[in-house]
Amino acid sequence: MTTLITGGTGFIGAEIARMLVGQGEDVHVAHRSGNLGRLEGIADQVQLHQFDLSVPGSASALLAKVAPERLFHFGAILTAPGEEDPQALLQANAAGFIETIEAARTAGTRQMIFASSIGTYGRDTGGGTINDMTLQRPHSVYGVSKVLGENLGAYYRHKYGLDFRGLRYPSIVGPGVTTWSVAQYTSWIIEKPALGEPFEVWVPPEAVVAILHYQDAARAAIELSEAPLESIESINYLVDGIQPTPNAGELADVVRARIPGAEIAFAPPEGAAAGSVRIDDSAARQEWGWEPAFDTEGMVDAVIAEARGN
Repeated sequence: MTTLITGGTGFIGAEIARMLVGQGEDVHVAHRSGNLGRLEGIADQVQLHQFDLSVPGSASALLAKVAPERLFHFGAILTAPGEEDPQALLQANAAGFIETIEAARTAGTRQMIFASSIGTYGRDTGGGTINDMTLQRPHSVYGVSKVLGENLGAYYRHKYGLDFRGLRYPSIVGPGVTTWSVAQYTSWIIEKPALGEPFEVWVPPEAVVAILHYQDAARAAIELSEAPLESIESINYLVDGIQPTPNAGELADVVRARIPGAEIAFAPPEGAAAGSVRIDDSAARQEWGWEPAFDTEGMVDAVIAEARGN
C-alpha cells in the first residue's frame, strides 16, 4: 500500500513512518523544514517530498504526484505560533486542509487519517470529563481549524465515500519538543531532569492534563486506519493514555523516584487555576479496540531513556 504522511518529520508523523517502514509499507513523507532528525535510521527507506501546506497548489501537486491509497494528514501549524500569526495558521490549517482533502479525493485516495486535538473543546466544557459528545467551543484559532477539519472530513466521508477518520489527541509526551505550550510541561518535567537540568513547572501540582506517549499516538493512528470500515461509527475519536490521569505533582513524584536529586519546582503565576482536562475515550475503545501501552512509570522510563540517548 502506498501511504503518504504530511508532517512526516514531526513528533507523531515520523513515528508513524518508522512503524510503517517496519511493516514493509511504501511510505512517502512530506515535509517543509528539511529537518530529518526524527527519521534517523529510516530516511533512506522512505520517499521524501518537499511540501508547504500554506502555499496554494502545493497539496494538489503532491497528491497528484504520489496518488496515495492512504493519507495520514499530520501537517499543521500548532497553537503557540498560530496565536502569534492567526492568518498564517488559517492559511495552512484551514485553506491547506481544504485543498488537501479535495486533492486526496481527486487523486483517488481511499482513506484519510486526520490529526485533531482536544484543543477543539476549549475551556468552556462545563467541567468534568470530556467525551466525543462534548460540545466543541475552541478558544484558539488552532482549535477552530481542527473543528473545521473534523467536520469537513465527515462531510467528505458521507458525500464522496472518502474513508475519513480523525483522532483528537491530548498532550503528547516525548523528548525533543521545543515549541512551548501550556501543556508542554508534561514532557519537559521528565526530559529536563533526565538531562540533569532543573525544571520549573508553571501550573499548580494539582493540575491535570490528559497525556499520551508519542509512540502510543502513532500506534493509535495506524490502528484506527486498520480498523474495519463497518466498526467506524463516531468518525472522530478522542484517545487517551494513562487512566486515571496523574496530576502534575504525581508526575513529578514519579520522575523524582526515577531520578534521585531531580530538581523540579512548582511556580505557577499568582492566581493560576489548576485546571483539569480528563478524557473519556470509550468510543475508541469500544469501536476499534484502542488501548494505550504505556502506564505512568513506563512512559517516564521511556522518555528518560530517549532523552539520554539510550
